[in-house]
Amino acid sequence: MHKRMFILILTSIILGVACGIVCPQEVLAIRWVGTVFINLLKLISLPLIFCALVSAVTSMGNMKRLGPIGIYTVGYVLLSVSIAVLIGLVLLNVFQPGQGVPSSFIFANATPADLTPLEFSSFLLKLFPSNIIEAAAKFEIMTIVLFSIVFAIACLSAGETAKPVIELFTGLRNVFVKMIIWLMYLTPFGLFSLLGAAVAEASLQNRLLESVGGMLFFILIFLGGLLFQVLWQLLLVQWVIKKSSRQFLSSASNAMLVAFATSSSMATLPVTLIVAKEQEVSDEVARFVLPLATTINLAGTAMYEAVSALFFCQILGMHLSILSQVGVFLTAIVAGMGATGIPEGGLVTMIMVLRSVNVPTSAIALLLPFDRILDRFRTMTNVWGDLVCAVTVDHLAKFNNSKQANRSLLSELSESTSVSR
Repeated sequence: MHKRMFILILTSIILGVACGIVCPQEVLAIRWVGTVFINLLKLISLPLIFCALVSAVTSMGNMKRLGPIGIYTVGYVLLSVSIAVLIGLVLLNVFQPGQGVPSSFIFANATPADLTPLEFSSFLLKLFPSNIIEAAAKFEIMTIVLFSIVFAIACLSAGETAKPVIELFTGLRNVFVKMIIWLMYLTPFGLFSLLGAAVAEASLQNRLLESVGGMLFFILIFLGGLLFQVLWQLLLVQWVIKKSSRQFLSSASNAMLVAFATSSSMATLPVTLIVAKEQEVSDEVARFVLPLATTINLAGTAMYEAVSALFFCQILGMHLSILSQVGVFLTAIVAGMGATGIPEGGLVTMIMVLRSVNVPTSAIALLLPFDRILDRFRTMTNVWGDLVCAVTVDHLAKFNNSKQANRSLLSELSESTSVSR
């Protein structure tokens, strides 16, 4: 089925580009098909994001019970995802690949009225509405995200009495995931309409080559950002963990190849556990850290969503202040952590990031032709980060245990010395 879908999507891309060039007016007449596809994606994304985030946060369990290993894991994940998003934003600000790409590539499936620059103060005010139902009706996704995180933490604090609630939202997440899978069968039709309309607009304005060049430049920058993410983690393994970077990279390559083939961190988890064992990570750490990191350590996805949002803003000529980019930074981190277990998760949660800067969600059409292959590179980066997280937490746990053992030994020595006196 996956192979058949890949062929259908590839065919829709070729036909969309060809028809957009040959018969642009006819393609623009059926742009409503793409609009329906985007609307369906938005329809499911809001409840899915809420349920996925509640499920992801509550899956961590009680951090007091988990102890230092849980704290080290969550701390590393937050650091890793933050660095990934920061790398992406820096690269986009330096190279600005969106400059020169015609805005018609986005406006082909949206109206300029959809755009209003978002100030940071307005962004903060939207986080704290007086009515959560009204915020949901207005599609204020960041408000829902903040509410879902607080709701999940409250579920953890409530203890056993909240267990049925947690199971309910986990079940709902699985239901919405199934709906997303069904929606993905419509991707070829939506992609044909969205991409065809964008190409038709650019073709009518004689700016098609310029647009394609900008997209390819953006993809190269993103892949470069993923490479930087892998490199700093490799240096961490060599300089801090004191492991052979060459040996670690050779061992991790098995899991990364499976990640590229399956495009799923969850499907790669059994291989990741084997690699962790080869790297002498303790079973206790590996069994806890890797499943949790697979759930929330989606640095590649978070970077993808941040750079995409900034890329679209550059195309539309929207200047984002530093504070607004901080908002994108925070939103991308949360969106990346909420993409777990969702087919085309980065595509779904990207809506959240785009809405945070008031970019039309139809802009996703620009990335749809490349999303499948880019998703494989993102998954490779995520799996690599999971392994680095495991060896780092294992190193810190062993160091902590050694420190406690030395303290106990010193305490016993001092007690024996005082007794002898």
